[in-house]
Amino acid sequence: MGAIMDTRIFLRKILPRQGVYVLWCNNPELNRYTRTLSFEDIDELAAQATEYDKQGWDAYFALSTFKEEGTRKAADASHIKALFLDIDVGEDKPHTNKAHALRELKRFCSVLELPKPMLLDSGGGIHTYWSFTDSVSVTDWKPVADKFKALCAEHKFQIDTAVPADAARVLRILGTHNYKFDTPTPVKLLQDAPAVDFDFLADKLGVNLIPVPKIAEAIYEPPKDRIFSFKNILAKTQAGKGCEQLRSIVLHQEGTEEPLWRAGLSIVKYCENADRHAHNISQDHAEYTPELTQQKLDLIQGPYRCGTFDELRPDVCIHCPNWGKIKSPISLGARFAPATPATPDPNTLFSDTTVGKETTLSEHVIPSYPRPYFRGASGGIYVRSVGSDGEIDERAIYHNDLYITKRLVDIEAGESVVCRLHLPKDGVREFTMPLTAVTSREEFRKTMSMQGVAVTRPEDLIQYMTTWVNELQASTTADVAHRQFGWVDEKCSAFVVGDKEIRADKIKYNPPSTPTASLIARFEPKGTLDGWKSMANFYTTRSDLAMHQYVVCTAFGSPLMHFFPQNACALHLHSEISGCGKTAAMRVAASVWGFDKALMVEENDTDAMKFNRAEVLHNLPFYVDELTNHKSEKLSNLAYQLSSGQQRGRMSGGSNLERVRGEPWKFLTVTTGNASVIERIALEKQAPKAEAQRMMEWPAQKVFGSTAEKRDTDLFDEAVEANYGHAGIIFIQHVMQNLDEVKVKLKEVQQRVDTEAGLTSENRFWSAGVACTLTGAIIAKQLGLIEYDTKALFRWAISLLKHNMDSVNNMGVSVRQTLNEYLNENFNNILMIKSTDDLRKQANGLDSLVIPDALPKGKLVARYETDLQQVYLAPKPLKVWCGAQQVNYSSFVNDLIKKMGAKRGKMRLTKGTQFRTDAQHVLIVKMKIGGDDEQDVSASNTSAGESEGAMEE
Repeated sequence: MGAIMDTRIFLRKILPRQGVYVLWCNNPELNRYTRTLSFEDIDELAAQATEYDKQGWDAYFALSTFKEEGTRKAADASHIKALFLDIDVGEDKPHTNKAHALRELKRFCSVLELPKPMLLDSGGGIHTYWSFTDSVSVTDWKPVADKFKALCAEHKFQIDTAVPADAARVLRILGTHNYKFDTPTPVKLLQDAPAVDFDFLADKLGVNLIPVPKIAEAIYEPPKDRIFSFKNILAKTQAGKGCEQLRSIVLHQEGTEEPLWRAGLSIVKYCENADRHAHNISQDHAEYTPELTQQKLDLIQGPYRCGTFDELRPDVCIHCPNWGKIKSPISLGARFAPATPATPDPNTLFSDTTVGKETTLSEHVIPSYPRPYFRGASGGIYVRSVGSDGEIDERAIYHNDLYITKRLVDIEAGESVVCRLHLPKDGVREFTMPLTAVTSREEFRKTMSMQGVAVTRPEDLIQYMTTWVNELQASTTADVAHRQFGWVDEKCSAFVVGDKEIRADKIKYNPPSTPTASLIARFEPKGTLDGWKSMANFYTTRSDLAMHQYVVCTAFGSPLMHFFPQNACALHLHSEISGCGKTAAMRVAASVWGFDKALMVEENDTDAMKFNRAEVLHNLPFYVDELTNHKSEKLSNLAYQLSSGQQRGRMSGGSNLERVRGEPWKFLTVTTGNASVIERIALEKQAPKAEAQRMMEWPAQKVFGSTAEKRDTDLFDEAVEANYGHAGIIFIQHVMQNLDEVKVKLKEVQQRVDTEAGLTSENRFWSAGVACTLTGAIIAKQLGLIEYDTKALFRWAISLLKHNMDSVNNMGVSVRQTLNEYLNENFNNILMIKSTDDLRKQANGLDSLVIPDALPKGKLVARYETDLQQVYLAPKPLKVWCGAQQVNYSSFVNDLIKKMGAKRGKMRLTKGTQFRTDAQHVLIVKMKIGGDDEQDVSASNTSAGESEGAMEE
């Protein structure tokens, strides 16, 4: 009879779930030295018992739990979960050996028809446990334990009589050792046994826990999550799996005694259609009248227990297959109570929003589950099936509410479903799952676990979710998953922000898609609209904060870029000193729509991440903090790619397919840095005019710094963290409700900006960006969202444009300057030598040798004849340099010919030296290197074609 059980499992099986647990330890080597320890956790008790056992202590546990720590008195015992015996074994004991003790125990259990107990070998004897399915109060336990003890004496079963009825009793712990012997003896499990219903044991021992008239002690309250069907009870009885007592009551009504009749009515009363069934089982009784039957029903306070039926009519229940497994026949008709059907409305999660008022969430409407599944009265998922014998079987699938609200078609993930999970402490959680995960056991388990759904049998939940999918496919069309925020179509029918699909007259729920899932939560509003207004209008407190106001208004203007052909206009704020408030202004701008981290990226973020974020934001503003630490080439590429509106094409990971790209973005972007982006680009590029036309710049000035201002800015920073996500919804809904008027206003503002600043088509990016920002500011002020002086803001915007126009105009570079730059950078790679044209060729046909003024130290790129002041340029290295400087080579050559009289020809660049090379095509320019003449040479009358063959040897 050997078995294995962990100490913790043993204690969990024997001890109640509530109360204070007690460990009592004794060290036999320390002259009866003891310790009593209290715990709130069974596992902690087990761990400490194991530790003391390793140190040579005898470890015992109290069978009861107690009301408070520091006590082990029976009067303080609270709950208990077992009946137990200590059977002593020894030469001077009633049982001389353990085999005899076990035989006597078997005899005792057989006489009383007790179920088999759990058995432990304590080293010196046998410990016997009948654990209960649920803990009971010590008050309820004590009369049963007293009767148990008395029955042991009555049947001459020799035990330690001090043990069975002692609520404060301690016994040895499984897995420890008995140190009373010279060689410590392990306390081990001899036999395990299932838990037993306490009422069943009480009935077996003859203890009547229910006073006459055999009803519950208190008025019975039917469980809220259960309903009972008398029809199902009779169906099970007909199949031999039900209650023979009720069969007799129904079939032999005329001979049923009144107490048993009343017992049958006690079951019917708490079943569905109670009145009808009550009269059906009573109408043939000798005393039956409708009035008397109703009176009996009114007096019944609860369904009778199986033990009561057994007392009223013995020798029937003992043969029942359910004997000892249920408490009352009513359990045979138990079904899970379904929830009240709800009208499915999985899309509308938000109430209609009126401009100027905050958006509020409405309650989530839980739809009816697809058959054969149903929602329990207290939530959860259940399934109902009907067997071939007509017996209804119900079981729980998952204890929380989980269901599918809609189908989505995601261009990248394929068909997907939007799931909604209700957690008792965390609230409602929304997530999107591809259909491939629904139908794959491992993917389903992984996805559900990530969302907090833990089930031991995922197959049942997979079948449930598959049933949902099939029902939705038969009744609804799939929506297209929004992979980007902002406008959903050219008609501007909706605007997506986070989990909200904003329309002109309402706000619907927008489920997360693969690209937007990580950002959804960052657009959830926080704080209040009034709190945000107070924070944003901090920039009205001083007249030198126009730059900051303009940055905030880019958040309102960004969605309006949708109405222009340009994809983006950038504003770069730069300063070498702190205290300018550049980053703070961007954070306020971001808070128009959500948490600032959702719309802002930082310098260390990778380019792929930056542009992926830009693609997802789509029409929402895009903010980059600390930009100018990048290299010039990277900054130039950034300026071009931002204005292009698309990410670079990439291949999808793990497949030979292009990565799916979204619609081109159209937004406003603001960047900050410690230096000018255009100046950084100019370090490696001759004239970055193209980048400058795509990115305006402004040198920020220090505006904050004093101690008093620090207190204000600290409060300001706290307000930014506490209030966001309110203003953008109000703004965009107004735009949608007044779309034509907004477009007219946008054109009016653009025309005025173009006129005031003198903009041309070359400045189209600036024109669109400033027009959108100012129009956004005007609308936001009309709505009461900001209090900025829009006229002053207009004047600042014009100064911004003129500042950038001056910068671009100063970038003009003449063809002579460009050539000088090339020659200066390659000065050490030019052969400086006098001409050999006035020398006669020697008889052997070799060129006359000339002592060079300077030899090239690297790759030869040009020849300069000092006496003729003429440069011969090798085309290939000139092309490479022009490409690096982003100078158009063909245009540059044409300018050399038209403005400096350059010619095309052929020349052996090493002529006059000992190093002989073949003649090659060159550009010939007449100019003085190192001279003071800054005037362009007039174009030669000789055409390029006429000079093609000149200077050949």
